[in-house]
Amino acid sequence: MNASSVVEPTAEWPLKGLERVEKCPACGSHARRLLYARLADRSYLCAPGRWNLFRCQECSCAYLDPRPDEHTAHIAYENYYEGVAAHVPPARAGRWRRLRRALRNGYLNSRCGYRLAPASALGPSVARLFLGYKERADEHVRHLRLPPGRPRILDVGCGEGEFLAEMQALGWFAEGIDPSADAVAIARSRGVTVTKATLSDAALETASFDAITFRLVIEHLRDPASALRACRQALKPGGILWIATPNLESEGHSVFGEHWIHLQPPRHAVGYTPMSLMRLLADSGFEVIVLRPLCQARWSFRMSAAMARGLSPFANSPPLRGALALRARLTDLRALRRPEMADVMIVIARAA
Repeated sequence: MNASSVVEPTAEWPLKGLERVEKCPACGSHARRLLYARLADRSYLCAPGRWNLFRCQECSCAYLDPRPDEHTAHIAYENYYEGVAAHVPPARAGRWRRLRRALRNGYLNSRCGYRLAPASALGPSVARLFLGYKERADEHVRHLRLPPGRPRILDVGCGEGEFLAEMQALGWFAEGIDPSADAVAIARSRGVTVTKATLSDAALETASFDAITFRLVIEHLRDPASALRACRQALKPGGILWIATPNLESEGHSVFGEHWIHLQPPRHAVGYTPMSLMRLLADSGFEVIVLRPLCQARWSFRMSAAMARGLSPFANSPPLRGALALRARLTDLRALRRPEMADVMIVIARAA
């Protein structure tokens, strides 16, 4: 291992830019235990300081104390959006990729009411035979069926807007919010309506959306209870809330502990278990419909293994080999039957 590849924080966080978090942001309990002490940003390498992560003994989520305040939190994202560039159309798909797309489209047309093309009539049969394929196809549209009329969808933390552009082409009126000016510019170039804002800044019209989605976003929110109440108000009765977030009870966290790629201090203010997130949703006026896996253990195991070796995961993460590679593959397969094991869980809820 080269000395230059070892990942260590280079400075301390500004002392006047910290705030204490003495109770759980999800349930308000003061009962807690220290989960990890002096964590560092060893993934994107842009956040100075060391961070303590506590586990709530009431609802089982985890949260930082202290954490960056609202005036200094941007420091943790200085390299986070690196690589955002002008949108380049995808290269022409090969024959095998076109076949896979046609199968996926056929399945989604049958299950969700879309009119994707090209589409194969074999898609539904393939989905019944291969659960992993089915999960990836469902996640492509975030498990959303197409409601009648011109339904509205809001993607919180929409990034470059690729998902919104896809959903707009499928018949949704798609809108997004994101704090990155560069990402917003690219999203707008795709022809979707995106606002540079955070959820707390955005003025959402009451009962105006059929669906709101968070893909790897809610863990960044400092006040998740207020955010979910705002979503509940903005959704129509029966509207769908779709959340994908790292799972503290996952196999990956169990294997790698403080080296788990999804801890991401100090950007991730709150981490969730299935129980803590479903409890928070229920307290916020939602009825949980289902828990599903986002099967990406091979990626997260590879990133986490690099960090465990002191390497920068995005710059230098060797391929998984041997027993660890097998365990990652088995973890994804088991998560299809037991989604509570997945490194990233998907929770789908309905506005009650």
